[in-house]
Order: sequence, then C-alpha cells, then structure tokens
Amino acid sequence: MEQKVASVARVVEGMHVTDGAGVRLNRIIGSYELGDIDPFVLLDEFRSDDPDDYIAGFPWHPHRGIETITYMVEGAFRHDDSKGGGGVLSTGECQWMTAGRGILHQEMPEMKEGHLWGYQLWLTLAKKDKFLPPRYQHLTDDRMPTVEQDGLTVKIIAGSYAGNPGPAETSYPIDYFDARLGPGGRFEHTVTEEQDKFLYVHSGAVVIDPDGEAVEVRKGHLAILGEGVDVVITGKEEGSGFLFLAGVPHREPIVKGGPFVMNTQEEIQQAFEDYRRGTLF
Repeated sequence: MEQKVASVARVVEGMHVTDGAGVRLNRIIGSYELGDIDPFVLLDEFRSDDPDDYIAGFPWHPHRGIETITYMVEGAFRHDDSKGGGGVLSTGECQWMTAGRGILHQEMPEMKEGHLWGYQLWLTLAKKDKFLPPRYQHLTDDRMPTVEQDGLTVKIIAGSYAGNPGPAETSYPIDYFDARLGPGGRFEHTVTEEQDKFLYVHSGAVVIDPDGEAVEVRKGHLAILGEGVDVVITGKEEGSGFLFLAGVPHREPIVKGGPFVMNTQEEIQQAFEDYRRGTLF
C-alpha cells in the first residue's frame, strides 16, 4: 500500500517578543498564536547583527519539568548551571539540558559584537519523568553528522536521517534536523503515524509536497504537517533552509508557569514555592 505524503495543516508566522534580560526574539512556538505542538512547548529564534538585541542575555533562572535545547547556528553563548554543567556553546554546536526536578542556569553571550543566530527549543517531559535528575549534554559540531546529497545538506541533531543517527541522548524519540536546499535539492523523510511534525523556514522559501498540493512556505513561517508519514520538501529559491522536528505527543495536560512546565496549576505553584525556599535544585 502506497504511503501518503504529509500535507500542510497550518502555517503560522513567528511573533516578535523580548525575553531574558531584554533579548529580542522571534517566538515561533509558545505564543498566543501557537501555544504548543505536543511535546514541543516553545521555540525561539534569536538572530541579529545588533548587539543591543542580545547582549543582555539570559541571567540565572530556574526550570522544572522540561528539556531545553539550544542550537547555535552562528555566534557563541556561555552556559552555567547549578549542577556544575557549563561551557561555551559555539557556532554549529548544541546543548541539551534536562531540567527534570529542577535546575538553575544562565545563558550569556560570549561576544560583544557580530552576528548571533540560534534557537532554543523546550520539550515538556512526560508526567512520569518530570522529576528526573537534571542532566547536561554538550554536542559539538563534529559529533553531529551531516548528510549531503544532490542539492541537499541535512545536519542531524537528534533522531536519524537516511540511516545516520544524531548524537543527542533523548528522553523520547525526537527528530531534530537543520536542512539546507540548493538547486535540485529534495528532502525526503518518513516519520511514524504517531508523531507530530513541523518545520520552520529560516532561509528563503520551500515547497511542501511538491508533487501534490505544493504549498509554498517562506522564511519566518512554521508549517504544521497533517496526515501522512512521508515528508517531501524542495527549495523554492537559492539558499533555502529549515528546521525539521517530529515527536510523539504525550497527550497529557500542559500547564505553563514562567520557566516551569508541569501537568497541573498546583504543580506550578509548588515549583515556585520550592524555588523561593531554595529546594528546587
């Protein structure tokens, strides 16, 4: 039986916000327009040549109930946390932090000028895993495989593309790729029926399901994919690129409270109380 090619269910544009100590961001998931795509509860893009947009960084703050994944396309940030994890996150690198039961950390720019471009993604942990011990993974650029085909380059952060697994040790099966399309490039990937999947176009424009509905999605927009397990994407113009993500939803209540993501409002209140008392981490 022939498998169905995934179509576009919805296209959403990011929202400009300020977070941290004054960092200007493009909020793609976690806005009023798009609250979450279970299990993905936040996706921010920071991308600027103006130091005033990023120099204030993200000073010390807590997390509980999530994993935060920071992918640095260009530039450098320094990470420090209450468990002794830390280091400089440089161009092409990724940090995968499991907050679990609680952690305190900061992310500050390791540069005073130049182009800073990266992404922060939050994954909500399943109820049974909300209180896992905190963990930190620093994924250097040379550990993340790159698949190069005719007109296509795919960097694999997590999951597997064309039989090549990414280095991230994840709590759940997650696909996280950075794909770049040149002339004649064609991204083809098969997901499971259970996975929610989407892509965010960070450069140029792409065409989803080019042999069928052929929906064009341009830079700055996120496309949520609907039914169908085969994902087919081509470039609309030179230098197009996108992030592709897929994961199985937990189908549990998602309650957000600032830096905490839990299953009930009572758990959010308890997280704030634990932080106030110094017992969160």
